[in-house]
Amino acid sequence: MSAMISRSLLLATSFLLVIGQACADPIGDCNQIGDTEKQIDGCSQFLELEPFSPYVALAHGLRGGAYKRAGDLDRAIADFTQALKIDAGLVRVYVNRGIAYRDKGQLDQAIADFSQAIALDAAFTDAYINRCVAYTDKGETDLAIADGSKAIAISPNDAVAYNDRGVAYEKKGELDSALTDYAKAITLDPSYRDAYANRAVLYEHKGDKEHAIADYRAALSKNPSTQDRQDLEAALKRLGDSP
Repeated sequence: MSAMISRSLLLATSFLLVIGQACADPIGDCNQIGDTEKQIDGCSQFLELEPFSPYVALAHGLRGGAYKRAGDLDRAIADFTQALKIDAGLVRVYVNRGIAYRDKGQLDQAIADFSQAIALDAAFTDAYINRCVAYTDKGETDLAIADGSKAIAISPNDAVAYNDRGVAYEKKGELDSALTDYAKAITLDPSYRDAYANRAVLYEHKGDKEHAIADYRAALSKNPSTQDRQDLEAALKRLGDSP
């Protein structure tokens, strides 16, 4: 039910290329993430100008992230794959490629990449959170809950981990556990729109109209996307409340 609001999948923190000044503009463009097209162009120029640089794998990883944000998942996966061919130890690239596979609906490939990231770094919270989401999508809720719990054990103040474990609990039918996790996510991050929206959906299905309306309103106040705003407003109207 909470799938009406897209769940957070964590894109890994950007890598930074640090080399000489000769290619300063392409490097700067490749490192920044504010302008996706500029980042793609900058990374492409860097790869053309410095094909033997020790930072080629990172440049492919950065360009893959830009393609991912642009919605070009096939090019993103190709760049992530090239990065991993050059350096198979890039843990964050496995996570980012897993996210791209998940977005394409290729859940087994996504889980394999998240698992490889965990094999390389057993304390990498993002890999457990993302594998939790993929397992939930696949209907393997016990595995999803286990991964959410592992992420929380590593990073007990991670609101996303609580939210995503809550989604798994909800899908399994353990509604009280889901409510507890959504509440904890909100306590940790009072601006977390998805946690409010997920809890609102659950309250609505439990017949708790008052709390559902309050949470839908809270989610609506936190700058949702156009589609999410429409969904939240529709939910409020369904409950007899005006946005």
